[in-house]
Amino acid sequence: MDSTIIVIAVIYLIICILIGVWATGKTKTTSDFLIAGKNLGMFVMAIAAFSSIQSGFGMLGGTGLTFSGGMGFLAGVGIAAPLGFALTWFLVGKRMWKIGELGEIYTLGDVVERRFNSKAVRGWIGLAVTLGVIGYLGTQVQAMGIIMHTIFGVSPMVGALIGLAILGFYCVGGGILAGVYTDLFQGIIMVVVSVLVFFMALNVGGGVQSITENLQISDPLLASPFGTFSMVSIACWIFLFSLGAAGQPHFITKFLMIKDQKQLKWGAFTAGFAYTLSTLLVIGIGLSARSLYIKGKFPELSSPDDALTVFITHFTSPVVGGLVIAGLLAAIMSTGSSFVTLGASGLTRDIPKAFNIKVKNELLWNRIAVVGLLVISTLFSFYMDTLVALLGVFGWGTFASAIFPTVVLGLIWKKATKYGAISSIIVGLVLNFALELCAKYGIVILPPGVIVGAVAFSVSIIVFIIVSLITQKSNVKLDKELLDAMEG
Repeated sequence: MDSTIIVIAVIYLIICILIGVWATGKTKTTSDFLIAGKNLGMFVMAIAAFSSIQSGFGMLGGTGLTFSGGMGFLAGVGIAAPLGFALTWFLVGKRMWKIGELGEIYTLGDVVERRFNSKAVRGWIGLAVTLGVIGYLGTQVQAMGIIMHTIFGVSPMVGALIGLAILGFYCVGGGILAGVYTDLFQGIIMVVVSVLVFFMALNVGGGVQSITENLQISDPLLASPFGTFSMVSIACWIFLFSLGAAGQPHFITKFLMIKDQKQLKWGAFTAGFAYTLSTLLVIGIGLSARSLYIKGKFPELSSPDDALTVFITHFTSPVVGGLVIAGLLAAIMSTGSSFVTLGASGLTRDIPKAFNIKVKNELLWNRIAVVGLLVISTLFSFYMDTLVALLGVFGWGTFASAIFPTVVLGLIWKKATKYGAISSIIVGLVLNFALELCAKYGIVILPPGVIVGAVAFSVSIIVFIIVSLITQKSNVKLDKELLDAMEG
């Protein structure tokens, strides 16, 4: 690896550590650790939301899927995700902020207990967030290993441990406060690097016309709007990544961090536009690398996930390569920082409170939980040993199916009951994990092209509605403050 790339990557990591040190000094309370003291403005919150969504799954895994399957990733995820920002802002943005004003509301567990007047719902949502964090953080672990391997030449496992040690350092001390401000820094890097590299990649590939012709010669589907992916897969992705965005806890909890309701304005546009720009890197490198491969000018890959790192080490200048590496690390670490804080809150706040257990020195135990989650997610990622993009879809689907019905529909639909919420969470979790394990061991249950997360998401919504309608007699009376918040 060129020394210039190493220097740029090290500078980036040092800046993240310095932000963590600053945030640690500012983090004095559980509120600071979990919701940044409820003191964020629109731009910081929107860029932090975009950064936490655009992860190693999106950039590293997305480039791999584009390299292997053409434009399908853009059609299914690259377009659906920005739409998801708009839908989430519209569906729950103002509702989440208003509920956050009703007391010490720091987590999704706090939100759902206030909504359903049920500690059981709090406990189940805490468990869902914790399990989803382990699955989704696993994608960041794998992506971190690949990038660190590229930079320093260490094994992917050692590389993952190095990256996670740095991530753990600033998350343990600064919590979500460190997370959102590193997200801001990292989000800006991602956007700038993506736009720069997009045009550079097209130039390396010989231009749009040459790339398109090479793809068509190899396989006409590669140059088609949906690539080699089936329409079923594309439809599943669009459903899961647009509507399912509102079920991502690392996204919707950021509405609790806004200091003023007026700051919500323009947030959806800012976050969605930033995400769209960041996908330029995925499309540019993915298609250009595949075109070069078809012409015999691109090295053989052990995995499609390696397409991005191989491209920057073989076809870019050291400075550009260093910036891309920094952008990738930004995508990975911004999402990882949000996840570990969320998972910690589930373990130390939501699950204990569901059993009426009071945790003394909650801030300390949140920090301890961060370390534990990093270790567990690392073990999980190497156990699953699958492509970064596929592991990312699993994590996203787990969150969407377990959280969207209870939180989003629960805040919109007054007839929703706690039994509907609990049932949908359990069904969502069981389906995601069971179907994913079946796929890992070669047990075919779903038709070809059908995405596990989309199935679990659909079923959990249906279960939530049906069980809520059946159990209407158990519905609690909503107080005036809560009704006002649910009006949005």
